[in-house]
Amino acid sequence: MGIERIYTPKYFRDRAEEFLAKADNSEHAKTKETLRKVAKTYDELARRSEQIRTVREAAE
Repeated sequence: MGIERIYTPKYFRDRAEEFLAKADNSEHAKTKETLRKVAKTYDELARRSEQIRTVREAAE
């Protein structure tokens, strides 16, 4: 069972927003880049979580 099955898309989107805010407040370029990559990963998890939920709902 993947993590995207456990948490809601909103959970992942909220984490993505948090990391984007941290990136915006960071003074170091490498840190900004890393935080934005983490946010992108959370966005991808949100997308996958939505897909899983859509498939589940269609199967019911």
